Amino acid sequence: MTGFETVLLRVAGTAASALVRSLLSRAPGAGLTADPARPVPRWRRPPAELAEPEVRRLAEALAARMTEATARLPEHERLAAVAAVGDAFAALGPLDAEALFAADLDPTALAATLPPAPPGLGGAAEALYGRLVRLCCEHTVEYLTTLPGFAARTDVELVRRTGNLARAVDRLGAAGDGTAYAFEERYAQYIAGTHGRLQLFGLTLSRSRQDWPLDVAYISLSVSGTEQLLPGEPAVHRTQVRAEQALASADRVLLRGPAGSGKSTLVQWLALNAARQSDGPWSTCVPFVLRLRSFTASGDLPLPEDFLRAGGVPLSAPPGWVDDLMLSGRALVLVDGVDEVPQRLRARTETWLRSLVSAFPKARYVVTTRPSAVPEDWLAGLGFATHSMLPMEQRDIRAFVEHWHAAARAQGQEVDAYEASLLEAVASRRDLARLATNPLMCALLCALNQDRRMQLPRARKELYDAALDMLLVRRDTEREICGVEGVYLTREEQIALLQRLAYWLIRNGQVEAGRDEAVEMVDEWLDAMPQVAAQGGAEQVLTHLLIRSGLLREPVKGSVDFVHRTFQDYLAAKAAVESRDFGVLVRNAHDDNWDDVVRMAVGHARLDERTRILRGLLKRADKVKGARNRLILLAATCLEHAPELDPAVHSDIQSRTAELLPPRTLDQAAELAKAGRLVLELLPDPVGLPAAEARATVRTAALVGGPRALRLLAGARSDTRFPVSHELAASWGRFDTALYADEVLAEAPLGDAFLPVHTREQLAQLHRLPHRRIRLEGDYGVPPELTGLRDLERVYFGLNHRLADLGALSPLADLRLVGLDQCRDVRLDGLRGLSLETVYLYRLDGVDLRPLADLGGLRHLGLDLRPGARSVADLAVGGALTGFGLYRQAAELSLDGLERWPDLCWLTVSGAEQARELVDMPVPPPLTDLQLLAQPELDPRSLVKHQGLKELYLGSCELVGSVEPLRELPDLEHLNLSDCLPVIDIGPLADLSGLRVVASGSTRLTGTEGFPPERLTMYDD
Repeated sequence: MTGFETVLLRVAGTAASALVRSLLSRAPGAGLTADPARPVPRWRRPPAELAEPEVRRLAEALAARMTEATARLPEHERLAAVAAVGDAFAALGPLDAEALFAADLDPTALAATLPPAPPGLGGAAEALYGRLVRLCCEHTVEYLTTLPGFAARTDVELVRRTGNLARAVDRLGAAGDGTAYAFEERYAQYIAGTHGRLQLFGLTLSRSRQDWPLDVAYISLSVSGTEQLLPGEPAVHRTQVRAEQALASADRVLLRGPAGSGKSTLVQWLALNAARQSDGPWSTCVPFVLRLRSFTASGDLPLPEDFLRAGGVPLSAPPGWVDDLMLSGRALVLVDGVDEVPQRLRARTETWLRSLVSAFPKARYVVTTRPSAVPEDWLAGLGFATHSMLPMEQRDIRAFVEHWHAAARAQGQEVDAYEASLLEAVASRRDLARLATNPLMCALLCALNQDRRMQLPRARKELYDAALDMLLVRRDTEREICGVEGVYLTREEQIALLQRLAYWLIRNGQVEAGRDEAVEMVDEWLDAMPQVAAQGGAEQVLTHLLIRSGLLREPVKGSVDFVHRTFQDYLAAKAAVESRDFGVLVRNAHDDNWDDVVRMAVGHARLDERTRILRGLLKRADKVKGARNRLILLAATCLEHAPELDPAVHSDIQSRTAELLPPRTLDQAAELAKAGRLVLELLPDPVGLPAAEARATVRTAALVGGPRALRLLAGARSDTRFPVSHELAASWGRFDTALYADEVLAEAPLGDAFLPVHTREQLAQLHRLPHRRIRLEGDYGVPPELTGLRDLERVYFGLNHRLADLGALSPLADLRLVGLDQCRDVRLDGLRGLSLETVYLYRLDGVDLRPLADLGGLRHLGLDLRPGARSVADLAVGGALTGFGLYRQAAELSLDGLERWPDLCWLTVSGAEQARELVDMPVPPPLTDLQLLAQPELDPRSLVKHQGLKELYLGSCELVGSVEPLRELPDLEHLNLSDCLPVIDIGPLADLSGLRVVASGSTRLTGTEGFPPERLTMYDD
């Protein structure tokens, strides 16, 4: 940074500070009006925001003062103007501190965000409307600046803006002449424009392809994640977290999910938020979206200098611009669709990713794929955290249905009755709930519910058939659209052409075709369709399919693909069955690209053909080494698509599937659940199974759902082992809220597990449940349902942007733990009145940690944030800590000053420098629990100095040398290895009879033969 830029930054920061101080020094508020009106009655507690009732009250009060302006105005016009002001603010939404900061505390700027006067008002009423809007904005600013927390919130905003300014100046300084900075701004605008909108399937009823703001259409979905590490509890377990949380917690992520689960939409959302520099870990990143399908034909994977061209960006970057971003760590590389690369080329893709990570280790990477395309530990050696998209729960389905219908209303459609009927149907009909497990299926149901007048299909094949009928025929027929492109194709003619194209793509391992090649193929197929050929040439027919079918698109000029892979697989399966290519289906069944094709072929086939396919799968399972379990599971999942089947074949598949039970991993559970009710009939009682198998069994039943699954889970409710009780708690959202509370949770002690609460319905059940460890996620603030639990012991708040004042927790005398994760506006001063022993703070940008100094009883502290300090010695922390955790965002904090807590027995560090400091300490703390995360070169010999260790957890560490030195730790009882490399030989520890080893994630062990089952647990998920 140059001297001039440093001065500029200081002057800007000083000016901003002076401005804020001047605003806050005026009593009682910002001093914008001499006689501020009260939008809230004096007897009411002042709210932190002004919602529609308060603004309407404010407008009425201000209008009543304007006697001169309204003296000649008829009463009905005056009332109409006042009501219009209320309507305008209601459309804008609640006004809070965020709204004021967005307008820079300027009432005029705030007024500019409101719409003009509505049509129908007379001239005088329109003038009154404009004046009232400006006055309401002035008095709103005046009121909100008087609130007790506004000054502290303004300090946070000032820090954020100063930080943004500092980063902007840094980028400008790094760019020298500003060329790179100017291009970055232009590129961000391009990304925001191209990725800021999303097509919602089923809404487009015209030739023009309408799309919707991603902010409106996007819903947050859940992925598998990991529990934060807590003292005295199991070190790490897979859990359910929102995708944003999971992606924010790692610099490299492999995201796995089936077709239609929302992976590509999530990539689009990440790119948009990075381009907008939204709050969060992507605020300083520059996104590059690379769709792997685009490189299948050419065979060349792009180097950084080619990222823009490869992503279809028509901009020319300054020389070295992308390389500089990759080297500095500001690049966010979004690689979408490993499964869309043919199997023979996936090794090449892995090599390309390895070379990128090796050359640019500071860049951030997110890679997406279908689960069956690559093993879960495919990129574990490169430090990628693996997460899986989870099926949508009832809350997700409800949110999607509401978003879809909101977009339809914006299109002018009357959909209230359709929305209400669909919400009731998916809540009461298990067959529909099982269909609506991902965004694509939900969108199909929304569209069909409207198209078929609320008469919905019951099976997946029927759902696809109905969707094709709607897309190919009914839309154009009912709107009297015919022959727009010069040709008219019947439903059967369109399907005949589309399924041939789909089958060609599948057979050739492609997801798109060149347009010229597609025209040539259509020309060949028209030889057998003279009635179509008589209407026009191949180019004309293909254009008709692209524009009118709703199934094909041209994503980039000269390339043709299906709007979604699911439709391609469905039509390819139909073509395979009609061609009697049953041998082709069976021979390719081991290839993950053929999974859905085989399943849907069973649905298309006749009874004898279905038998032939399924018997072929079972025979091949006995012949192909390494594919037996996969092929048997595929046969089992095909049963859901078989409306009729030879009993002998069904029995054979059932017995073969029973050999694979109980499932050992969550991946196996997800695959088994696809077989539906068949699996429920075979699942053993979880009670008595090893913990990993019991948990996977519970997950399988929960994914299938229904009364029988609920009975199985109710039978396991007394199991207090953490993996099982955690899974029981996490399954709440997959069943009716009240019924699950009655049948499972009311009698389940849940052991050490937290009960996740996501919805208002779940909150309403808490008063009658015995659980006092709650994980609340969502914008609920501190709800009364929570503070009504007077014996609440532990509470986590996640993604709670309404949470500001923690003082509402003061009545909870038994509360000992508070965790906060991505609670944007929270202040810690409310903790002072609580008798807390444990506090966890994750991803809280700009939070003031000083209130922690007043917690004299604090014993455990976990930080995953930038604490604004250089070392432990600079942290103002009260209490005599016995447990201290420093996670990813606190990895650069020096351990200097750790000796201030002589009784420290539990420690987590995630920085390599922190680990080295720990090794160099002449007198290490008396640790009994040590957790080391993300250590690139960890020599087990360095751990021997901690002679008091009982628990050792190593997460995402690369071990250098043998674990044999751990024999010198006389008290070691538990060794947890999660996502560790390379293959670890634990044989040297086999004779330590008091040691139990747990391996999870991508960790691979040898030397296990010397460990009895009770001393060795392996979680493959």
